[in-house]
Amino acid sequence: MLAGTIAATCLLSTAPASADDPDYVEHSLKPGESPYTLARDYLVSSRHHVAIIQINRIRDARRIPVGSIIRLPRDLMAYRPAGLRVEAFAGQVTINGQSAARGMAVPEGAAIRTGGNGFVSLRSSDGSVLTMPTNTHARLVRARIYRLDDLKDIEFRVLSGRGEAQVPGLRPRERYRIGTPSTVSAVRGTVFRVGYADQGDRSVVEVVEGAVATAAGGQEALTSAGFGLAASAGGVGQQEQLQPPPEIVAPGAIQTQAGVAFAMALPPAAVGARTQIARDAGFTDIIGEQISAGGEAATFSDIDDGRYFVRARAISASGIEGNTEVYSFRRKRLGAEAGTQPSGKEDGYRFVWLPDGEGETTYAFQLWDRGRPSHLIVDETAIDRQGIVISDLKPGAYEWRVAAIQIDEEGLLQVWGPVQRLNVTE
Repeated sequence: MLAGTIAATCLLSTAPASADDPDYVEHSLKPGESPYTLARDYLVSSRHHVAIIQINRIRDARRIPVGSIIRLPRDLMAYRPAGLRVEAFAGQVTINGQSAARGMAVPEGAAIRTGGNGFVSLRSSDGSVLTMPTNTHARLVRARIYRLDDLKDIEFRVLSGRGEAQVPGLRPRERYRIGTPSTVSAVRGTVFRVGYADQGDRSVVEVVEGAVATAAGGQEALTSAGFGLAASAGGVGQQEQLQPPPEIVAPGAIQTQAGVAFAMALPPAAVGARTQIARDAGFTDIIGEQISAGGEAATFSDIDDGRYFVRARAISASGIEGNTEVYSFRRKRLGAEAGTQPSGKEDGYRFVWLPDGEGETTYAFQLWDRGRPSHLIVDETAIDRQGIVISDLKPGAYEWRVAAIQIDEEGLLQVWGPVQRLNVTE
């Protein structure tokens, strides 16, 4: 990993920035202020008036015109913590090696890791949210609110994996930065994504709102909303338009099967898709993620009954992920595993089933001649037991199926199981 050799920042600022953005806060001198009062009021020590004088090349510290722009070094500024906390998480997530918990404080310098099934969202006191999906390693480099005008200064470094930031409007001189080991990006906007893969030293920047100036390898490019680019230590790649969202087939259908699955059609240029499930429409509380190749369906296991949201992003050949469309759906496990058993009667056949899912369930049963599927020999509903015996079946080929039925606050839900076959030979 090149984390220690190449500087990287994805900077959110209300003023233009570049790869050489100095680490200062500019302050317009007010009546009665001087390097001595500025150091006393806004720096960690009044002795740092010397640094103010040197940085600003001030000859006479007591005769500075009002309105002069004075640069104050951020590293010497007095501050209080920005108050970042774990907003939501799922799966394996650690903060400085300790298991994450809701409301857990995330101090400056903290290392954040998500496992193969881990997701975490961090919220700062100003309402900004950084969400990290599976297999991500990041560090909170800086999380400060300066004594000077309560200016915010927050910086993350994504060392591997991805991060998505949603940042409310910043005031002049405030910063919210996300970095990788190979790029420097100055951002104007509120929603953007950053990713880094240490294999190949490859970074991606995807702009959902605003604009991002990305610098790498001595090159710089401005990327507007709806576009993204890949970059490395060798330079900035070509910009490409974010692809439209994949078309999810029946995204709002009730998911009743053993696993939750979403079939989709990808845009022509896509090579895969990232599909996520969350408890909230803003996707700060993600509980599942799948990366599928080609047009494969995204499948999820161990999703409890409830209401959720799903979104999918198309992935381009360069690894840039596109736009999303959010859909709500309901998860309600319901079904019946069916089979046949000896009935104990000489001419009887016992059809049995076991319920899948929770809640009070009744059943329906249908049986028909395979050659006449529209003519039901048996059509029973509201069965309150887990089996039925059918007698007097003539030799022939038959098909049958079982439905599980529940009634809840949203009405009737009926799920038919797969059609099964029965051959009667005598």
